[in-house]
Amino acid sequence: MPAAVMGDAGSSALIGMVRNNENQPVAGIKILAKISSGQIVSQGTTDALGRYAVQNLRVGRYQLTLDPANSPYKGQSVVSAVGSEGLTVNWLVSQSAPALAMATPGAGPGPANKDDDNKGLFGLSPMATGGVIFLGTAGLITGILCGTDVICGGHAVSGSE
Repeated sequence: MPAAVMGDAGSSALIGMVRNNENQPVAGIKILAKISSGQIVSQGTTDALGRYAVQNLRVGRYQLTLDPANSPYKGQSVVSAVGSEGLTVNWLVSQSAPALAMATPGAGPGPANKDDDNKGLFGLSPMATGGVIFLGTAGLITGILCGTDVICGGHAVSGSE
């Protein structure tokens, strides 16, 4: 990995889970973080519980790609900003439609915490996290579920830089 993207005072992380349309975790899925040139700067792979972490990201904007590798699921790419607090992006995958990304600010224990299983979609509580953004093709926002102004305060996600 290039030294320019290694962890520093401005580094952040992306975490999340990948589940299929039957709400089962999916192992072996790659999540790639790319800069505007298309260069992969970091990546993570889901474990047996469907969890992944993409570490050592600088605060900024990334194309996030779900690469289904050899699985029967369809992939997807979205564009999102990653702030200093990190970002949680959970993915819903299907064999018949492109993956759907759901993002919330912060990269805390959230979905990886077994105690959060009953809080809602992927263990996320929109009121606790500030909101959930549903990202579709090319990073276009397909829906927003808001609890506070954290996400609804006029910030937009664009499909191109």
